[in-house]
Amino acid sequence: MSLFKPDYYISSFQAMDIDRLKRAGIRLLLCDIDNTLMAYNEAVPNAKVVAFIDRIKARGIEVALYSNASKKRAFRFARDLHVSQVYYLSLKPLPFKFWKVIKAHGYSKKEVAIFGDQLFTDMLGGHLAGIYTILTAPISKIDRSSTKFTRKFENLVFKHLEKSGFRKGEFDG
Repeated sequence: MSLFKPDYYISSFQAMDIDRLKRAGIRLLLCDIDNTLMAYNEAVPNAKVVAFIDRIKARGIEVALYSNASKKRAFRFARDLHVSQVYYLSLKPLPFKFWKVIKAHGYSKKEVAIFGDQLFTDMLGGHLAGIYTILTAPISKIDRSSTKFTRKFENLVFKHLEKSGFRKGEFDG
């Protein structure tokens, strides 16, 4: 079950402790889009999301969008967020694209983090790739049909993780 347990668990992107990332040696933050930065049915990022991305970059951490979303959706948000690196249809949780991205950016695995809202894509994929994992509570209760299905299994995993001391809803930072 440790493949699903996040290294850092926060209530929302606004609660992220950037100093914690710096202390952990993170130089590249891979951000999921849907239900991490905004609800999956939102068309444009709001001012809070833009400010968050700007804060991360201002602290010297590179930001890339890393999503299973379509090319059109991923590049739409990248433009509004002023993020030049976009990895769409990333096939999370498979680690292969993670490794390709790490190599392309010239960082070690220890210098890269994935930030997302799902155990079965973001956390599992990050752990399989050997990178730092940051889980956030989903922005919205509304999910795509495929995500609704996996959320049921996530709840079972959360129950198992709680037996080892992890508490869903008890956030770090």
